[in-house]
Amino acid sequence: MVHSRIHISGHFKSAADPVEFLIDGVYQVQGVGIVVAGTMRSGTVIPGTVLLLGPDKLGKFNPVVVRSIHHKRTPVEDAISGQAVCFSIKPVDKKFNMKRTQFRKGMILVDKNSSPQSVYDFEAEVIILHHATTIKPNYQAVVHCGVIRQAAKVVEMNCDLLRTGDKGHIKFRFMYRPEYLKPGTTILFREGRTKGLGVVSTV
Repeated sequence: MVHSRIHISGHFKSAADPVEFLIDGVYQVQGVGIVVAGTMRSGTVIPGTVLLLGPDKLGKFNPVVVRSIHHKRTPVEDAISGQAVCFSIKPVDKKFNMKRTQFRKGMILVDKNSSPQSVYDFEAEVIILHHATTIKPNYQAVVHCGVIRQAAKVVEMNCDLLRTGDKGHIKFRFMYRPEYLKPGTTILFREGRTKGLGVVSTV
């Protein structure tokens, strides 16, 4: 298959790298089953590829096989980094009863050999874009990172408090479930009119 040229920006890795697919939509299609829509952030996928789906509510990843691929509503032979595509997937383990209700924001598909880990705690270098008062330990905000949307609280800081325009190092803890997060990832956190931007340094 001949690919149109795709500009690989800093948000995407090479088509030769391990697969990382960010899920932003899930559909139950009659006669097909579960279909996931999203963006190929890294790697190449062909029908028959086994990938790991997760993290689930317990932070686990389960193997699934890609049955078919659609790009711009057209069946294709492969999907490469930088493309927005849809995968029809099914569980490798027949005991894993995959349902649309089991999917949530923050789930991904990754290379079966990548040994993905999900985490509750992470640290980030941040800058406060706008805050009416001050940010202290136990402060809570919604963290936006790729397809992740979850409330997190401030566990530790390298200073007593942060105000608008301040920079600092913060340790966050997700409130409800672990997420797949890697160092170097950009995050946005917000609560009311408060907005902050950061880069994950440690998970």
